[in-house]
Parts: sequence; structure tokens; C-alpha cells
Amino acid sequence: MQGYQEKRDLERTAVRIFINLYNHNYESKLRLLYQRERPDAVLQHRNHHMIGVEITHLFYDSEEAKRLLGRSQSRNLNQEVVEMLIAELNKRIQTKEMKINNYATAYPIALIIRNASPAFGMSDILRAKELIYKPQGRFTHVWFLSRDGSDEWLMKDLQQL
Repeated sequence: MQGYQEKRDLERTAVRIFINLYNHNYESKLRLLYQRERPDAVLQHRNHHMIGVEITHLFYDSEEAKRLLGRSQSRNLNQEVVEMLIAELNKRIQTKEMKINNYATAYPIALIIRNASPAFGMSDILRAKELIYKPQGRFTHVWFLSRDGSDEWLMKDLQQL
């Protein structure tokens, strides 16, 4: 049960970051309608149109995830390379893409990816943009949330790269 609540809390934080960035940058304002499992959350535009969102968190590897979530005291840091993070990013996009193919929704679905890895920021990802997998499925957008050397969150639609 604790793992489920932690997952929901992480998703709620990611969707709040996304909504704040989206509403700051776009005229069509969004709000969280509700969280659920398929898709992870449903948002609503001011004009009452709904959009489903799948949410995932990107870590460099499982050891980094454990360390950042307080489940490991290990300080053993390997040489981290952006290509490995991009490989993990691509795997997450493809996994979520396969997952939504089984959804029966009356509204479009977007993907939100929150970069939780402190080792790499938005500029690192954008420099390697040619390596990023572009989904062919039903995602209207692939929103990537990341910091870039500061506490400020940035947002980029990976579908537009």
C-alpha cells in the first residue's frame, strides 16, 4: 500500500508541475479533474474539453531511483552518460505507448515525463534530441519536465523536436 501511495504522490506532484507550467505558457488553462489508473489523471481545459495523461518519472537507473526515494544509502556513483538516460527515456515512452493502446477513452491522451535525475537537465536532453524515440501511437503530446541547473522547472513537448 505504501508503494501505491508513493506512486500517487509522485504523479500528483508531476501533474501539478505540469499544470503550473502549462497555464503559465498557454492561454487555454488546465485543471486537474481527478487521478485514477487508466489514464493516471484526467485534466480539463477551461472550455470543458478533457485530456487524459499518463505520467512517468525518469531516473538514470534503479540505484539512482532508490537513492533519491530514500531506499538506498549507497554513494557508489558510476560514470553517467546521457545516452543511457535517453535509452531509459525511450524505454519509458515505448512502455507507456503500449499501455495506452489498451485504453478506451473518449478524450485524447498525453504523456508527462518528469525528469527526476539530478545528473542531467533539460539542455542535456535537448542536445541528444536525435536519439529520442517519437511515439507513433495515440499520444497528442509528450511533455518532458526537467530542471536545468536551477530549481526552476522547464517544459518541452518532445513530439515537437
